[in-house]
Amino acid sequence: MSRRAFLGGAGAFCLPLGPLGAEAAGLRIVALDWVSAQNLLALGLTPLGLPELRRYAQSVVEPAAPQEVMEIGLRTEPNLELIEAMRPDLIVSGNDLAPMAHQFEKIAPLMRFDPDRFDEADRLASGKAAMKELADRLDAGLAFEAFLATFDEEIAAARIRLKRYDGRPLFIATILDDRRMLVFGRNSLFQSVMTRLGIDNAWDGFTSRYGHATASMDRLTTRPDARLLSVGARGFATVESVLAAPVLSSLPFVRQSRFSLIPQVLFYGGLPSAIRFARLASVALGQDGRA
Repeated sequence: MSRRAFLGGAGAFCLPLGPLGAEAAGLRIVALDWVSAQNLLALGLTPLGLPELRRYAQSVVEPAAPQEVMEIGLRTEPNLELIEAMRPDLIVSGNDLAPMAHQFEKIAPLMRFDPDRFDEADRLASGKAAMKELADRLDAGLAFEAFLATFDEEIAAARIRLKRYDGRPLFIATILDDRRMLVFGRNSLFQSVMTRLGIDNAWDGFTSRYGHATASMDRLTTRPDARLLSVGARGFATVESVLAAPVLSSLPFVRQSRFSLIPQVLFYGGLPSAIRFARLASVALGQDGRA
């Protein structure tokens, strides 16, 4: 992937949304976490507020939050007084703030939103189910169907870009420093996308609930035949410097430049994150992942 393509992020998705129901169109909604906000925005529903707007723009990126969305504090410590002053009709939240549920319920009805469920290994399936529940609650069924059509189109377009991919297994990782990486494997959203795209994951070690694990960079030596897809804001110079370390520089995939970079993608959150990852990864690997 070229430096220009990496920095440009390969474009943001633009959704041809269906019309919202009368109930949804008039709802005043506050999102207490990024994932809830991201999925609301993907359905064409702009929340009154969401936490850490600046970091949302850096870490989630898309769908972008409109300028009228207000900052409501930290994800771990939302401003209750501000939220109450907004007079929301509904508050949407993930599970992290469950101990505070009774405080939010004093302000407005609370809906739990969790696209990353313990009982569902396929993150795309769980993300779809959660998004449908959200759309059903908010009278946004047509917008949900339009989003699903866009999702299917994005996956189909990604497959086309990857027609000439050489079939090598792929490490998907975020490089943390010159010795450690966050590597994604089983149960990860990224892996669910790659399964749809027909690419095998090179990582077969331990993963957490979200499908990732912190590992030393030398674990890349276990699959010298693989490729590496680096996810995150680190530039070419930084990644090339890390891979120049003595243990790694001798690896065939480093010597043959079998590694690609894409900008930041939220590694959980369901279908909106999956669309961004499928597009960015297929653009990068479609350019670089050739035999």
